[in-house]
Amino acid sequence: PTCISVAGNDVYVGYSSGHVRHFLVSSSTSASSRTKYQVRYLDEMIGASKKAVSKIIVAPTIARIIGLAENQVFVGDMFSMVGANSYGRSTPKSVTFISVNEASTSYDLEVAVCQSRKKCVQLMMLTAERFITKQEISNLQAVPQKVLWHGSVLLLAYEGYYSVYNLMSRTEMELFPYNPTTTSPLLITLAQGEIYLSGDGLGMIINEAGDVSRAPIAWINQPKFVCYSKPYIIGISQSTIQVYSLIDQQLKQKSGFNDALSAADFSGNVYIVTEEMLYMLLPVPVEEQVERLLDSGSLEQAMALADETLGNLTRTKSSRLKALRQRAAIMYWTRGELGEAFNLFSKTQTPPTEIYPLYDTLTPDSSTSNFSSNLSVAELEQEKKREYHVQLLQYITKTGIRTEELNTVEFKLVTLTNGDRIPDLLREKRAMDMNSVVSFLKSHRHIYLLGEYYATRGYVSEAVEEWRKLEEDKSLDPRYPGLSCIIQLLMETNIQAVIMNNLEWLLSRDPDVTLQLLTTTTAELNNDHILNLLSKQPAHLLIFLEEIVIRRRTETSRYHTQLALQYLSILISPNTTKHHALHLRKKLQAHLLKSDKYAVSLVLNKIQGTILKKELAILYGKLQEHEKALKVLVYEVRDLVSAEEYCREWPSGREALHLLLLKIYLNCDIPDQKDALLERAVSFLNEPKSLFNYSDVYRTIPPSWPISLIEPFVYRSLGHQAHHYRTSRIVKGLCELEWARTKAVKVTCTRKPIKISSGTYCAFCFHPFSDTTCSVGTSGQVYHPHCVSQISTN
Repeated sequence: PTCISVAGNDVYVGYSSGHVRHFLVSSSTSASSRTKYQVRYLDEMIGASKKAVSKIIVAPTIARIIGLAENQVFVGDMFSMVGANSYGRSTPKSVTFISVNEASTSYDLEVAVCQSRKKCVQLMMLTAERFITKQEISNLQAVPQKVLWHGSVLLLAYEGYYSVYNLMSRTEMELFPYNPTTTSPLLITLAQGEIYLSGDGLGMIINEAGDVSRAPIAWINQPKFVCYSKPYIIGISQSTIQVYSLIDQQLKQKSGFNDALSAADFSGNVYIVTEEMLYMLLPVPVEEQVERLLDSGSLEQAMALADETLGNLTRTKSSRLKALRQRAAIMYWTRGELGEAFNLFSKTQTPPTEIYPLYDTLTPDSSTSNFSSNLSVAELEQEKKREYHVQLLQYITKTGIRTEELNTVEFKLVTLTNGDRIPDLLREKRAMDMNSVVSFLKSHRHIYLLGEYYATRGYVSEAVEEWRKLEEDKSLDPRYPGLSCIIQLLMETNIQAVIMNNLEWLLSRDPDVTLQLLTTTTAELNNDHILNLLSKQPAHLLIFLEEIVIRRRTETSRYHTQLALQYLSILISPNTTKHHALHLRKKLQAHLLKSDKYAVSLVLNKIQGTILKKELAILYGKLQEHEKALKVLVYEVRDLVSAEEYCREWPSGREALHLLLLKIYLNCDIPDQKDALLERAVSFLNEPKSLFNYSDVYRTIPPSWPISLIEPFVYRSLGHQAHHYRTSRIVKGLCELEWARTKAVKVTCTRKPIKISSGTYCAFCFHPFSDTTCSVGTSGQVYHPHCVSQISTN
């Protein structure tokens, strides 16, 4: 044998005798699941001459084989092994080498032919009937020994060096030299546009542009033949087979093998022919290779192999490889290499529900997973533990999956890594497993966050209960901000039962903020119970009474009475400052004057005997005892301004009150006040704001007073009298006019005869008249007399 070529299960071997033999490789699986291969001879053909066949190319799409023997090309049918005579003169002559365009997408076969006679390289297309020349390249430095056509470039092997020729720009670039006495030039197409070139003890890997794309292969023994089985390069020398990985360019396997005469690869399998035997080297399945590397702990090599070969696997094998990647991810996770671990989880699209059960810190309640690890995250150092939690949280966020289970896990992770995000997370109100969240927060002693969670879910009472524990012992959770969070929650929710159940405790902790809650909440509270609780705190009791009486305007009599009594209690207390007493007294006076719901007699009994004379006067006024009230202000308090304001501000009977005060001024029996009050009486009369019944005043004032003394009053009374006289005359005139109009209407109506018959009906009740008695409207309508009275009433 001199050469070999493979297409599917068909193997073609060329011989030095000029023959080309066709073999068929078949396989079968035994009951023990072992695969057995058989090679069967089918047919043979002889080339154009009985010279050694140096090259065989198979073209399955057009069912042809092309052979090269002693510079002559021959073509035959790949199945019948009969020579094809139709090619005739189109067949190239003086050919030293022929190769296939490995990057071709054409149905026909594209080949590059080295012609020694023309000293050129021809690019040709082989159809089922002829060769067609597409391009001829004659501007080369010499006739190359070997050529490799790959897309838009030709890789040329001259004696002693390699070069690359660009078919688009028609330029040639020298690559690197080699020793022709020790190295036979080899050019092989690899995957993804890479090309292998043999050098002196090295295998160079370049791209289409001629640039080195990977580190070179350092052969132990210079190979005679090189084959490719992704991602491995197999070198076959006189006595050994060497397997190198393209991933790291390292030797992976070496075995002895003698007398190899030729070799070829197809779909990852390597075929080697010797003088008497045909050998087929089958690669270990990729998933098995990966699994062995994982078992040995070589995670990086295993994953590099998986990344390199994933595109060549079937769906079934890809599923198996996915499981191996997930296994590697778990191993990375266990070793603490979280970046690599979660990168693999992402590549395999592993759902977070399979990952988080590995975290014993999340205490999954009913979660199941296909993964397992002997690592306990809970036992790690705090910083490393946080790194594990952050990586999982980022992974869950990246997936964007929103289920109740993952929402619960995400909440737990945020709690463990970034507590500041929890309020935002709670405000989103995602669906979560409440029992799991509560159990988790309790086990990690996040009592404040437990209260927050309860609050956002509407469990206000439970939230307050948890926060009460922290208020009693703040060391349980340093995140607890204080009593303000309880007050804020109760203000926002306004739940009557929760407020009342915690009110006594809140007052014992901070009466001021509790009072703020009581005065701002809209809940219907038990005011009597609240007043009872506040009874030992006078200032707070007063504020709450003012809230319900003044601002909420309750009409309950006992609250009005209690507010007045509370004002009194604080006023007469020796601990009350003068400034505060003045402020409270104004409030008391306003309350006594404006409210009519309090028990006047009860408050009067409390005030009598005190210095609160003005308040006493207001109470007398409430009992309609205005004379007593005014005498208290005039004689006892001697506050004449207040007495006059009393008359002006009282809701009713102001003229009578003014006259009563005037009489008190005039009839004073106290010697040291009499003169002053007489002068005040004159001023009071002359004051424009004073309201009097002028005739009563003239009957009251002393006859001896000269008019000049009360001249302003006299002018005001005369003006009032003149105004009254004129308005009376106007009213009288208007009434007389209206009477005249009415009388004219009556005359008009009574002048016409009114006919009453059986067909006449009342315009109001629509009943007939029983006699001639009737009433007539201005428009001539007739009514029953009793109907007219009903109309007037309505």
